[in-house]
Amino acid sequence: MQQKLCCPSNPNPAATMGDTQRKTIVASGYKQVGSRATPEAITKEIKKLPASAGMLDSRKRALHDLAHALAYVQENHKETVCNNCKAEACVQHLVQLLQDIDAAPPVPASEDVIRVGRRVLGMGPMDARLYVLSCFVNLAYLGGAGQLRLPPDDCPISAMEVLFDTLLITQDSESVLFYAVAGLYNLSNDASFAQMAMTKPGVLAKLHSLAESANPDTVKYASGTVDNWRKHHQGSWPPQ
Repeated sequence: MQQKLCCPSNPNPAATMGDTQRKTIVASGYKQVGSRATPEAITKEIKKLPASAGMLDSRKRALHDLAHALAYVQENHKETVCNNCKAEACVQHLVQLLQDIDAAPPVPASEDVIRVGRRVLGMGPMDARLYVLSCFVNLAYLGGAGQLRLPPDDCPISAMEVLFDTLLITQDSESVLFYAVAGLYNLSNDASFAQMAMTKPGVLAKLHSLAESANPDTVKYASGTVDNWRKHHQGSWPPQ
């Protein structure tokens, strides 16, 4: 069964696993308003993600709002939201935004922020990655997993590969690792996952390591991902 995750409150490398997994995690002072999670509202935020839509800061704010909206989509809107995300090339824009943020000149953490009402939230590269991963996790849960498996048009990398690479390169951010493994879990019950996993040395060892985490949800997702991989793997197990 695929898993839905609430949006991280204020993701940062120092956040604890417990902080990122409460069932109703929203930014401090953020009011859950149904209108923010409608198909129309989500489409509006997707249109703000491309570079042609505005400056990087405004794109980061759209990412924040989109991540929150995808976390609260109602059951009767799931299919429409997935269709709209595909029509608006949501995954392509998210991957490109993440690449643009990673490539941007570094700025002090105190300045790498967005303003949400009266609040100031960190939105550095690691924070942005966590919001993007949240979007991937919840889009897969809503029924859009197919949009994450292959590279979008004009994009050299798929969302699934972003999740794999994040899992492998992240060492000291438990929150990012949690969302990466949750996203991979939502994509793992398919042959495409097993095929890509074979091209990523170190993934199995990393999943086994996370399966020994102190957090039971991380253990569930990591162990479940390995189990699904094994079901779709061609050849002897474990892979060499």
